[in-house]
Amino acid sequence: MQKEYTQLAQVILDKSWRRPFYFMNNRGNWGDGLIRQGTLKFFQDIGFRYYELSSRKGRVTQLVNYYLPLILKGTLIYGGGAGWTNLWQKSYKTMNNIASSYQQVIVLPSTFEKWVNFPNIIYFSRDCFESMQITPQAKFCHDMAFYLERQSTGKGSGEGFFFRKDIESSGRIPIPPENVDLSSQGNHLTPVEAFFNAIDRYRVIFTDRLHVAIAACLLKKEIHLYPGSYFKNKAVYRSSMEGIYENVYFHEL
Repeated sequence: MQKEYTQLAQVILDKSWRRPFYFMNNRGNWGDGLIRQGTLKFFQDIGFRYYELSSRKGRVTQLVNYYLPLILKGTLIYGGGAGWTNLWQKSYKTMNNIASSYQQVIVLPSTFEKWVNFPNIIYFSRDCFESMQITPQAKFCHDMAFYLERQSTGKGSGEGFFFRKDIESSGRIPIPPENVDLSSQGNHLTPVEAFFNAIDRYRVIFTDRLHVAIAACLLKKEIHLYPGSYFKNKAVYRSSMEGIYENVYFHEL
């Protein structure tokens, strides 16, 4: 995976003219917190200088996010995720509001069902399949959560069930009574250590949550990943898990 992250770093260096840039994370659940932490670690390791724009709501946030760039221009790095899909359309709305405020926008690895056609946006896709058909001009890079490094305690045992209960569920998976919808218990700003700890308690993980599966990959668990309501899970599995991590199994429904 190092090759893809190196290519991403080079694009950011070239398109930001090696100057400090703005970073705006995609708002979302605890899984989006893994994306954010992986992104910040990536920035730190490369030595990027940046200013993180708040993704909280409020008048002060609007002043900082929307008016300051109009004065200073520069480059915006927009966090990856599923905000470009039909279920979650917040990234479209954000880009329509602010893309013209920046000289250059780089969208970090995301899933795409449609895209906003601005000449100053460079897209990175986190899968090599359906998303690339929608945005053929996109470049591939692994989800930023894969950039996190974690070591398992090796003490996990039994089976952990982490299925989602929101509109992105396929609705075709019987939910066991011991299920924990882990990603819904935090947001994009929640520290991620407890997320990893919850997964590390188990030896085998069953989930349709992409970032539960990614965390389990990093912890070297046996993983059984199931589809959600659209192509995201299978596409990322084929792009970033299959043949890279051992004991990861995708189950068609």
